Amino acid sequence: MLLIGIKFMFKDKVAIVTGGTGALGRVIVNHFAAQGMKVYVPVRSMPEFMKVFEQNDEAEFRGLPKRYGLPCDATNEGEVKEFCDNVVKQEKRIDFLINTVGGYHPKKMIADTDRELIEKQLMLNFYTTFNFTKHALTYFKINNFGRVVSIGAKPAVETTAGKFAYSFSKAGVINLMQTLVEEHKADNITFNSIIPSVIDTPANRESMQNQDFSTWVTPQEIAETCLFLMGDGARSFRGNVVKMYGAA
Repeated sequence: MLLIGIKFMFKDKVAIVTGGTGALGRVIVNHFAAQGMKVYVPVRSMPEFMKVFEQNDEAEFRGLPKRYGLPCDATNEGEVKEFCDNVVKQEKRIDFLINTVGGYHPKKMIADTDRELIEKQLMLNFYTTFNFTKHALTYFKINNFGRVVSIGAKPAVETTAGKFAYSFSKAGVINLMQTLVEEHKADNITFNSIIPSVIDTPANRESMQNQDFSTWVTPQEIAETCLFLMGDGARSFRGNVVKMYGAA
């Protein structure tokens, strides 16, 4: 009965998941679609979207029709606005936004860090989140409803040598969410961040082969937490920084 109730709660809700073809994003997309949501993914390459979602071999997710890709460069604010406008033209609203798009850089000490690296990290991690949140917010305000979760990073809240550009850009994401909470206290719109430690993805396993993978947080666990934060039971969660560190 509880599972049926959850699916009814989310049936035909409209979600945007940025970075939705990535190792984390695709799990969130599939998890949301399995609850009956219509999930829109901004993609630079439609063939990539088709490869990820139309040839998914996981039986649990076969036959999910409610996953849609639309061309969009998340670093281009004009394209992001057009993406959000097109979703609303099709669905009449946006309910949920999950910001997962982002990237990392190899360890680099401050003495070796240049402005170009900082600007690249800001564009990839901060401005992508800023762009989508700003333009989804236009429609959240019209309907006085919206739920936003942005994926942060442990270095954003714990100072780490050699990761300044990355941590600086991700700290901006957390501050963005918390500032929006202050600006929308009177609205039925929530903003929260999730801070994972190491996410158990094939790429991370390949790059850290000597680590204990069982201590890492899984994409499925993050997807389930995102779903909780979209639900009615989380409407009082505002500006939270949810630390998902596993045993790492």
